[in-house]
Amino acid sequence: MPNSNIEIIAPADGRGETRNFLLVCAAVLICAISLLSLLHSASPKALPELPNHLSNLATQVSNAVEEIELLEQAELINAPYQLADLPFPTYQNHSFTQQDEHCFSLFQGQYVFVIERHEEGWDAHWAPSEQAVDCHASLDWHSLNQ
Repeated sequence: MPNSNIEIIAPADGRGETRNFLLVCAAVLICAISLLSLLHSASPKALPELPNHLSNLATQVSNAVEEIELLEQAELINAPYQLADLPFPTYQNHSFTQQDEHCFSLFQGQYVFVIERHEEGWDAHWAPSEQAVDCHASLDWHSLNQ
């Protein structure tokens, strides 16, 4: 027999591959959990909600803003704006009042709704309030038509 060097090869039992696979899986899980915890901790503060009994009024106010914008595009209304010319909703025998040429408000219970005209268009907002206020009151206003 010829004299040759025989290389001995270790059996492929998969022990090293299994360990490497489990290490990669553990690294992926740790990375995913840490990213999810970062996302969860960075979530913004929840927005305040309007009470359910006023959601119908909020929808009517948002729809009124869209109607007014359509009426302006059709040139059926224009400045100076008068309360009687604008399709504002009434709610439980309360109606909007005109504060100035571009500001209209409705006080309902502990909430005030305002619709105002800016250079860019019409905006509707609501805020908790103990009394009727105008569009320029320093309250924490929340938009209705985003």
